[in-house]
Amino acid sequence: MADRVDIAIPNDREALPRIVAAVEELVERSGVAPDIAFALDLAIDEIVTNIISYGYPDGGAGTVTLAVVVSDEEVRLEISDDAVPFDPLTQERDPPLDGSIEDRPIGGLGLHLVQNLMDEVSYCRTDGRNHLVCVKKR
Repeated sequence: MADRVDIAIPNDREALPRIVAAVEELVERSGVAPDIAFALDLAIDEIVTNIISYGYPDGGAGTVTLAVVVSDEEVRLEISDDAVPFDPLTQERDPPLDGSIEDRPIGGLGLHLVQNLMDEVSYCRTDGRNHLVCVKKR
């Protein structure tokens, strides 16, 4: 049987600790392995921070919803937002990693990490909302 947490936050960085607390409790309760918990935490932090930072360019109010479902086979992360349309999977899959950090273009590294840590990542936009799903096999 799957264990699940659902949470909705305003597009405000100060709300991020609510997500962290809810997901940490789920991970402990469900016995998720530390490496999978790390990948999940990194994905949540990177994706939600990007949504809040860049998804509402006019400073408007919005809502980010998150669901984490833990089953025997996988950990599934579903993030939805009412921000501007943005498909992170259209970004460069392999950003340049060589050279000094000052010479590299800004952006893309966090999504690169998420895509490499997760087993599946998919995106769609429906009903005026971005939907990103990340799956990590157990």
